[in-house]
Amino acid sequence: MRDIALILHVVAGVVALLFGPLAIVFTLRLRRLNWAGESYHWAVALVCLSALVMVPYDWAKLWVFWPIAVATYLFVYFGQRAAEEAGGLWYRGVLRGYGGGWIALWTAFLVINVPDHPWSWAVPLVVGSILVEWLCFRPAAAWTSQ
Repeated sequence: MRDIALILHVVAGVVALLFGPLAIVFTLRLRRLNWAGESYHWAVALVCLSALVMVPYDWAKLWVFWPIAVATYLFVYFGQRAAEEAGGLWYRGVLRGYGGGWIALWTAFLVINVPDHPWSWAVPLVVGSILVEWLCFRPAAAWTSQ
């Protein structure tokens, strides 16, 4: 079971990392939920679910990924909800939800793949958060026009 979950986790993780920017761009451009956002949502759901399956196999080392998986999924879920109900400041929900999920995916990727350089784990968090907030407070005119 662990091996199957690991394979699903890696494949879904690659798909989620690729579809994150597509989901953000297409959702903001089209002003509604679309195939890229749906694909991103389900890829992140599979990443998080497979993480929850793998954590108990090495609880001492991986327990921290349980709350991270839940939080990551919730970011993307709330981003999708914002995309479904475009209006007002909807773009902030999309940016923070989809963008926050993407930041969390990159952070987890670095934690696992670059364990000897903990400082590198902060790069997606700092750069991504600044970019997301900058876009939230300096939106494109197309995102705010009716």
